[in-house]
Amino acid sequence: MVGSEEALEAWLGDVEAASVLQALASACMSVSCSVRTASCDSYACFNELGGEQLAVDMLAEEALLEGLRACGLPLVTSTLWDQALQQTVSDEPAKYAVVLDPLDGSSIIDTNFAVGTLFSIWSSPTSLVNVTGRQLIAAGACTYGPRTSLYLAHGQRAGVREFLLVGGAADGSEGPGRWVAANDYEALGEGKLFSPGNLRAMTEHTGYAELVRYWQENSYQLRYTGGMVSDTMQLLIKGRGVYVTPAAPGKRPRPRLLYEAGQLLRTIRTRMSGLMWLAGVAGTGRGGHDGGPDSCSSSCSRTRVCV
Repeated sequence: MVGSEEALEAWLGDVEAASVLQALASACMSVSCSVRTASCDSYACFNELGGEQLAVDMLAEEALLEGLRACGLPLVTSTLWDQALQQTVSDEPAKYAVVLDPLDGSSIIDTNFAVGTLFSIWSSPTSLVNVTGRQLIAAGACTYGPRTSLYLAHGQRAGVREFLLVGGAADGSEGPGRWVAANDYEALGEGKLFSPGNLRAMTEHTGYAELVRYWQENSYQLRYTGGMVSDTMQLLIKGRGVYVTPAAPGKRPRPRLLYEAGQLLRTIRTRMSGLMWLAGVAGTGRGGHDGGPDSCSSSCSRTRVCV
């Protein structure tokens, strides 16, 4: 537990791309308000923007992109839904590339499970093809649940810092609130907690079925919601456990290496001890290496994940 209410700005200081991270953190406040006040039916969740009802995941994307456009730096952006590179300032060379998964788990908002945003900043502003983890400057995640928590990892800072959104009314009428430091995470150990993704693969993947059976027979605690961000961030908070998302033989894995797995793994990996992880690129047989996930051969690369 962090002992004082250190603000986000103080922790960032003069690290590389600090203004970009600040813009993303501010945008996550807006996303948090949209999630909290969304109207949901059995098919989707909506909120209002300029008098128009929009799906909350579209609102999240627009809030993040608008925050980046306003941060003052020339950037290129790429989101999970629009995977082309888009430049925020057309007449200046971009300094960084920012990759976004605006709202992972949007299909479970209606049941009030926690969902999250993923983002990363790359020193490769001209192309995200064949980038590796060594070109990642920073990565982060924001979870929206009973609490709104921001997790940041930066190559110039040790471990992972968690910030908690405090203040402000639920509907944003008293301002968006502010980020204050909540926890530092610098180690992840073994422990009897498991979070198994893609359980349907057990019917075709005998090795996965045997692994889940081993966890059950050895009294591991099941902690799984179906939201990848919160299911992996819980490993940081608990300081232990395993998250896995395999694929059935011959089937394409679900997590996207660039937009989901790579950002998550970098967030929880930065300068942490005791962590073992693997992201194997589908169809290549390659795993991760010390600098981060293996190279993305395209923006559509998929991967199996084990943390």
